[in-house]
Amino acid sequence: MPGSEARTVSESTAWHPISVTEASIFVTRSKAIVRIQMFAEDLILFQGLEANDQDRISPEDLKRGLADHRAFLLERVTLRDAEGEPIKGEVTDVKPFEIPADGILSSDMMLHTATYELEFPFSEPPEFLTIQQDMSDENFIIPSEMKLTVHQSGTALNYTESLLPGASTTVRFDWEQAITEDATDAEWETWFSKQREATLGITSYSSVYSFVYIEPNEIRHEILIPLATLKTILPVKSRDASFIEIDEQDPIRTLIRDWLREENPVTINGARVMPEFSRIDFYGLDLRDFAAQAAEQKVSLASGRVGIILRYQTPDDAVRDATLTWEKYYSTMNKIQSVVISYPDRIDRFEFSKHNKAIDNVLKWTCHPEALPQPIKSVPATIAPRPELTIPVGSLICLAIAFFSLRIPRPSGRLLVSGAALILALAAWRTAGFVIDHPWQKPPEQSDEQATEIFQKLHQGVYRSLDFGSEDRVYDVLATSVDGNLLEKLYLQLHQSLEMREQSGAVARIQSIKYDSGKQIPRRSTTVPWPGFEYSSTWTVAGTVEHWGHIHERQNRFDAVFTIEPRDGNWKITRMDIANQQQVAAKTRLR
Repeated sequence: MPGSEARTVSESTAWHPISVTEASIFVTRSKAIVRIQMFAEDLILFQGLEANDQDRISPEDLKRGLADHRAFLLERVTLRDAEGEPIKGEVTDVKPFEIPADGILSSDMMLHTATYELEFPFSEPPEFLTIQQDMSDENFIIPSEMKLTVHQSGTALNYTESLLPGASTTVRFDWEQAITEDATDAEWETWFSKQREATLGITSYSSVYSFVYIEPNEIRHEILIPLATLKTILPVKSRDASFIEIDEQDPIRTLIRDWLREENPVTINGARVMPEFSRIDFYGLDLRDFAAQAAEQKVSLASGRVGIILRYQTPDDAVRDATLTWEKYYSTMNKIQSVVISYPDRIDRFEFSKHNKAIDNVLKWTCHPEALPQPIKSVPATIAPRPELTIPVGSLICLAIAFFSLRIPRPSGRLLVSGAALILALAAWRTAGFVIDHPWQKPPEQSDEQATEIFQKLHQGVYRSLDFGSEDRVYDVLATSVDGNLLEKLYLQLHQSLEMREQSGAVARIQSIKYDSGKQIPRRSTTVPWPGFEYSSTWTVAGTVEHWGHIHERQNRFDAVFTIEPRDGNWKITRMDIANQQQVAAKTRLR
């Protein structure tokens, strides 16, 4: 009866207010052996055993309770694979406590323990196992705690955790680089380093990760939350209690947006900035690189995670100062350890906690003026005048008159006309004529050194323009180096060349530009009007995209021909023809 069960639980609470179960899991390549030690009192809590009028649990009830507890453990202790699917297990052995002929006093039930051995077979060595315990439901007045120890066969690795009802934990196993019990400190250090590299630094599957990136033109907050934690914060709904299907994920995204949009205010340069949710992805255990776009799939509530990226774009040309506040905390998320990575290359740690004063939960950042993106200067077009030839038409006419005047028969008349014509020819030499480009003298060209200097200044300005705020601001800065008619095309070409498609199209931040070769194209080989010129260059750009505490580095080499011409007194790039583009290096490293 419900009333008698409540009374039994209440009475047992006085002896043992918390049900504690000890579970040891030994994991081999082919199976997991789970040994669970429980107190006899757990049979009162979970199997409904009641004391008789002598305050004893009868032998028959104890035997029945021990037998029923086999199915109870198989139902309430779950091992899941990397996809979150439960692994079918069986009870292979039971070591019961000794049962006296007259039973056991209810006050002595804590003095007796039994051990159950469960076996969960694998078809192949597991990389991940998720252990979940549901010994009591959330409405049970007595919490059931499981003290868990996991050991990997053939290694010195032991993992310990305390699980409350409904909680789960995930353990990763490395069967290729196992560490032995006699490993040296150096071998342990190497092993831990390799594990961090293999998981790209995300080594815990039950922790909340927070990375705050402060870039010249934006703040990005990346949060990785276990779904098991998220469902204690938001009313996550799913048809299956163990999984979230693809069609159920959009409503959860809406819940997340409503939760985070207003709760944690961010200011940039003193102004409140609202977030743009650039990504809300659901991840299974098999995904290590959270920067990559996750394929749509159902995910396990016990071991899945959700990655959230909030972007705060600066309303100005650069982020000069910023604040980020976290205001909401929960029993399953009472503090958040954030890694703060700010330009040019600084890393700090900050803890948001419900135990802090409100003022201490505000992350404050100020950029040193020297680190701010510096204005891009125009490149003045200082051009030597083109050689010219003056055609003195008036003088030639006067000379012709003087020449023909020699035919005048009268000497005095001939002398008068020819003399006047010569005087007029001299007077009209610079006034009555026109100027043409000199047909025999070539116009002065930029020297190779001058052409290289002009090109590199303009070229570097093109890449540096990406450091400046919004797209409109980038266009404004880009116009310093590029002719207006080319702005949109060049911006798109530049943007595309820096995209890392495997990182969901994220645009790399330029770290360096190396010029491998470059030369001015001879005038005879170009159709560009003087004083413009063409310049052929091969250069290598090193760029990085950073997410979730790890850095993707790429080096791309380009071959292109640029047209450079004067516009309004300054040199500008007016055309870019990329002949070749190739990736020459790629690697991923941790912070």
